[in-house]
Amino acid sequence: MKNCSYLFVPGKSKKMMEKAIISIAENIIIDLEDSVALSAKVDVRKEVEIFLKNHNILKNIYIRINDVSTSYWKEDIDLVIETDVQGIVLPKAESQHKLKEICHYIENGLHQSGRMRPDFEVIPLIESAKGIHFAYEIGCSHPYIKRMAFGSIDYSLDIGVSLSRVGTELLYAKSQIVNASRAAGIEGPIDAIFPELNDERALMNDAKAGKQLGFKAKLAIHPKQLETIHQIFKPSEKDVLEAKEIVASFEAAELRGLASIQVNERLVDYPVYKMAKSLLE
Repeated sequence: MKNCSYLFVPGKSKKMMEKAIISIAENIIIDLEDSVALSAKVDVRKEVEIFLKNHNILKNIYIRINDVSTSYWKEDIDLVIETDVQGIVLPKAESQHKLKEICHYIENGLHQSGRMRPDFEVIPLIESAKGIHFAYEIGCSHPYIKRMAFGSIDYSLDIGVSLSRVGTELLYAKSQIVNASRAAGIEGPIDAIFPELNDERALMNDAKAGKQLGFKAKLAIHPKQLETIHQIFKPSEKDVLEAKEIVASFEAAELRGLASIQVNERLVDYPVYKMAKSLLE
C-alpha cells in the first residue's frame, strides 16, 4: 500500500519547508503554483532548487508545477529533473493529450541528463468537470502516472456550488476518480485537502468518508492534520493481525480443497482473502 499522507508546503517559505521535512508527513508537495505570486515565480523556483540541494531529505518530495497553460511549467520540470525529486503534481489535469506531452517532456529530460527513472511519478490533480469526465483516459496516459488526486475547491468553483460539511456535492466526482483509477489499473487515489485547520472531528469525518469511497490517501495543508489522516488511512494493529489470520487460515484451507471458510465467525472466500492480502501488501 502506498503512503497515505501528502503535505502541501508553499515553496516561498523556507521555514515551512524545513518544518515539513521533519514532520510525520510521508510525502511532501512543494507548491510553485497557487501559493506563489506571478511576479515571484522565477525567484521562488530558484530558492526551492537551493533548498533541495542543501538538504538531505529522506521523504518523497513532489513539486506542484504551474499549469501547462502558463509559461512556467517547463522550467518547473527542469528544476524537478535537476534536483532528482520523486515526481510532480500536475494542477488542472484535463486531457490525456496534455499528460502525454508532459510525461514525454520529462522522459526526454531524464534521458538527456542520464537519470532514467521508471519510478518517477506524475500525479494528475483532477479539479474540474472536464478532468472528472476524462479521469480514466488521464489515468491511462503514461506509466509515470501511478495515482491521481482530487482538488475539491477548484472543482466546486468549476461546477458552481459551495462546499458543504456533508460533501454531497462531491460524491459523483469522488466516485468517478476512484472508479477511473481502478479501471486504469493504478493505485487508489488521493483525497482532497480539508480546508479547516481547527476542527479535528470534521477532518476525521471527512477522511473516513473518503476512505469509505475508496480513496487510499489524503492531501494535507498543515502538519497538525497528519496524525488524524494516518489514524484513518493506515491499517491499525488489529486490522493487520486480523488480515494475517484470514490469509493464513484461507491458504491452509485452500490446500485442503476449500474455498469458503469461517474465521472468527466471519465468512471468508476469495474476495475477502484477496482484500486481506492486499492490506498486508
